[in-house]
Amino acid sequence: PGEHTLFRCFDCYHAEVVCRPCIVLEHIHNPFHRVEAWHNSLRFWERQYVGTFDDFVIHLGHGGEPCNRQWNERQMTITHEHGIVPMKVRFCACPVGEDGKPLPDYIQLLRFGLFPGSWSEPRSAYTINGLRDYDLLSAQCQISAWDFSTYLRRTTDSVAPDSVKDRHRELNNTMREFMFLRATRRAGVEPVRPLELGCIAVLCPACPQKDMNMDPRWKDRPLCEQHKDMLFSTTDGNFQSSLKDKPFDDTDFSLTDGGGAIVEQSDFKKYKGKVKPEKDDTTCNKFGAMGYSRFTGRVSGMVGLSCARHMFVLPNGTVDITGGEVYCWVDYCMCAGMRRWSFLKWHCNGYDINCQYRKKFRKRIKDIQTNFPNLLSIRLDYLPFTLPGIGKFHAPAHTASCRCKYSYNYLPGVGMTDGEAAERIWAILNHLAARTKEMSPGHRHDVINHFYSDMNIRRLHGIAALLLKRWIRARDFAAETRQYLVNLEQSIPATTLAEWRVQEAEWKERVLHIDEEINLESPYELKQDKALSNKELLLKITKERTLTGDTASGVIGVVQRAVSLTEEREALLDAMDGLPMVEPDSELDERCQQFHTEVERWEVLRDTYLVPIVHDAAKQVEEDILARTSAAEASSSSTTSPSAKNPSKALSDLPPTIALPSSYHPLITSRSCMRSFVELESDFRRAEALNKLEDVRTAVISREVIKLHKMKFSGKGITTRNRSMIQEAEQGVTQTANRYRRHWVALRALGFEDASLRPLAKDDLARFDVSTERDLGKSKRQTSWIWENFSFVDSAEDDPSKVVYDDARRVHWFRSSALWTRWKEELEILDEEMKRTVRFFMYWERRWLDIARERDDRGEDGPAAYARRQAYRHTRLLNGAREKF
Repeated sequence: PGEHTLFRCFDCYHAEVVCRPCIVLEHIHNPFHRVEAWHNSLRFWERQYVGTFDDFVIHLGHGGEPCNRQWNERQMTITHEHGIVPMKVRFCACPVGEDGKPLPDYIQLLRFGLFPGSWSEPRSAYTINGLRDYDLLSAQCQISAWDFSTYLRRTTDSVAPDSVKDRHRELNNTMREFMFLRATRRAGVEPVRPLELGCIAVLCPACPQKDMNMDPRWKDRPLCEQHKDMLFSTTDGNFQSSLKDKPFDDTDFSLTDGGGAIVEQSDFKKYKGKVKPEKDDTTCNKFGAMGYSRFTGRVSGMVGLSCARHMFVLPNGTVDITGGEVYCWVDYCMCAGMRRWSFLKWHCNGYDINCQYRKKFRKRIKDIQTNFPNLLSIRLDYLPFTLPGIGKFHAPAHTASCRCKYSYNYLPGVGMTDGEAAERIWAILNHLAARTKEMSPGHRHDVINHFYSDMNIRRLHGIAALLLKRWIRARDFAAETRQYLVNLEQSIPATTLAEWRVQEAEWKERVLHIDEEINLESPYELKQDKALSNKELLLKITKERTLTGDTASGVIGVVQRAVSLTEEREALLDAMDGLPMVEPDSELDERCQQFHTEVERWEVLRDTYLVPIVHDAAKQVEEDILARTSAAEASSSSTTSPSAKNPSKALSDLPPTIALPSSYHPLITSRSCMRSFVELESDFRRAEALNKLEDVRTAVISREVIKLHKMKFSGKGITTRNRSMIQEAEQGVTQTANRYRRHWVALRALGFEDASLRPLAKDDLARFDVSTERDLGKSKRQTSWIWENFSFVDSAEDDPSKVVYDDARRVHWFRSSALWTRWKEELEILDEEMKRTVRFFMYWERRWLDIARERDDRGEDGPAAYARRQAYRHTRLLNGAREKF
């Protein structure tokens, strides 16, 4: 009738063009589809909603058919995934139950798939699918209720969205109820108030959970294995998750109060009413977390406990704070969050300011238990020993005395935990903070609890893949670091190793009693009184090794002198690097003249002893090959790139090469007559290569000590001088490395292979870690092979630098031993986490099947079916974990 005569559905696939009665009939079971009506006069397809037709009514209670009794028709605003539209709804009037009354309106709406906006006489409703969409979008994309409501209004009418009813406020209230009901349903608990503490929180399957996933014999483990059952947590504050100081509804409360990650509020209010926050003095740096900053708002932020290894937010471990992270709020957080794990023997907790927080920690916890015996949500009968740590990212901000004794790199039993899980959680939560700071206190808690649960669920679904990835990495690094440590210890005297192992054991024992002993001397740091002066450092960098036995004659003299001349030629090339010319009568000019004289003398020996043998070898292979460009010379020119870029005039005066067996074709050097020369050069080259490798090590260590020396001083003049020294040290490292490479390439040309002599890459010359700071990710980078041998330290008895290098060797061994121990512990912890994950999924699979049987016995078919679906979910997770593990 009227202008519109033809219709087609916009949301149905392959929809045919039909008349109005047909389009209404086809959409009895799809009342929220959008349709297009052909406008006869304007001749275009106009967007409409089938639910807005006068002859279209949603009938409840009879599968879409009208009720035979008196109709209770009502105009309602329906918000669905395609828009917000007014629709006529007729409720079923059939009596049910003993009182003869029909089902309540909200029950009929829920059975139809509509969530009522109110519970007495609803005038608005939301489709379950639409609420699910918003629920997922808000958690994944941080879409607010206003954004989603605006999106639906624009979807309904993009030209005049303001003409569409605004359901933003109603959507907020409805979503709170919807999220609460879904959370309790998923947890298998009744939606009541008050909730049992932590009952709707999503637990970590890999962490120890009492009566769920722990090894039946975990209490009998020896001390060396108890780290397998340790809980690893992190504590941290987030000042982005604040709450504005503005008027709120005083009657508002959180529906999820006490059931999720945030603590139960009535006990916390009683605690806050009696405790006065105090700014604590610090012996370390003044951190903002300790109140040395400014904070505003009704709530300035949050302090929370999280699983340090898997980023699960722990139940009842988050509190709102006013001001900074004063100890009283963190103590409450620890008491409430650790109730579930108070049965354990060990607990490792990471906190940015643990160096200060650990002082009198157990006394403060004991005082809370004594002063607040009636606050059941924080009641602790026992608190396991807590091993304190400082996250690897925050450790450099602390003083040197704090770094090592709280470092996750050196704490026993922690594996490769980095203690920064909370920071990663805050990085995600900060996107939510823009919304929650505007909410009422109760609504804010509900949304944050829901967000934490969603984040935990996603991590639970991916825990098997995460553990497998980490296990493969730990297996590989444990093997690599173990082999490196074995190679390193071969160059260290047995008595020294025994002494160091005793020191290492004493360090571990003292760290495990850090509550009683705060001042610890760390074996992982260089001793500050053992340092070279600037003069000694520069002398060590510029020092060069020389060969002995220059008076040798004959065959030995030819080879030995040639190797020595090659070294001198390299030294001259380095000295002339960047010079436009060599000044006459200068020291460098005299060195060049002396070099030419020595070469002429050597050529006489070469022509006498080497050339005839080479000619004989050439005749044997019947090839006219007398010499070729040495691969070693090519390598030298490539590695000494500055000389190639800025050639000196004097370069052309130097001999292009010093011919040795390595300079000739392999067909010549393979002849039997050349064997003695090849073996002699190999011996001399190997000895010289080992010498140069020692020079590389000492040069790198010296460079790093200079850098440490630079950090102690400030001022433009001193900084400039130190920078010049560092540049000179860098140049020395490069030149020494190039000389080693020349010998290595020559040895390869001679067919000589030695496991102690390997290619020297640029990364091998990188930093040798002797500072108290440790770069993030360093534990996952393999140490260069050049540090597997420290025998060069013992060879310099009278060298003034021996004390420094011996101390550097000690620190290097302690850190290498700690690195291997951490990876070994990581592998052991991951093995146990995999087992706990499997037991966790098995537990919940059985638990949901038991719930399903209970519901079946009570005749609750719907809840029983849902319980079996949850059991199947855990069956899938269990099968996936078993397949990966």
